[in-house]
Amino acid sequence: MRNLIVILIALSTSFGMSAQAFDQGGYGSRQFTSDLFQLDEYIKRQNKGVDFDDTDSYVGTPYNHPSYLLGNVYKDDELLATGVALRYNAVADEMEIKESLTTDNSEAKVLTKSPDVYVKIVNDIYIFAPYKGGIEGGGYFRVLFEGTKIGLFKKPKKSFTRAKKATTSITRDLPASFKDKPVYYIVDKEGKYYELPSSRSKKLKVFGKNKDAIKDYVKKNQLDLNDEKDLLRVIKHFDTF
Repeated sequence: MRNLIVILIALSTSFGMSAQAFDQGGYGSRQFTSDLFQLDEYIKRQNKGVDFDDTDSYVGTPYNHPSYLLGNVYKDDELLATGVALRYNAVADEMEIKESLTTDNSEAKVLTKSPDVYVKIVNDIYIFAPYKGGIEGGGYFRVLFEGTKIGLFKKPKKSFTRAKKATTSITRDLPASFKDKPVYYIVDKEGKYYELPSSRSKKLKVFGKNKDAIKDYVKKNQLDLNDEKDLLRVIKHFDTF
């Protein structure tokens, strides 16, 4: 993880780049340890700022998972806390934390945003990447894959539609809703983020001189570049080039 953190700090001027072709090279890896350290200094003193616990008022979820799940908090390659309750708020881009699953949600705090601190919620790893060297404008990313040359990161995002009242006797009220609108990034060996376009054809352009080879691989295996599982399979294959 330490190697990746160094890369993430270096990439701060590149966060949010548009898709473009690139060459490949070495890439960092992550390791975990079981040392336990105090977590207090990495938790904001105020309660979480945005409360979406009134689930009857909307459909969908603004979170990575509607309920808190058990996870660990790490600083570099050292374990800060284990078995705490965590939940990622994609709308506020905040990592909510409380002592246990039975702790009341009103007592939840927000984890301080830091490129040195990352979390593992069940099997999902979330890191924080700064922007232009600062926390402001940075964000959390879920690590989908780290290869020897490139990685695939996911920026969880949500679109929000306000509630609508029925306008006629034959229509009905529509509740507010959240819908997943994730953005995917390829991260190269230098820590630069390449945002993948939403278009399938434009995604192929990211692979540069290997575009035709990837196109053939996609066609042969009947893959959909707009499907996360298929995209992940393509990225893993590309990492072998």
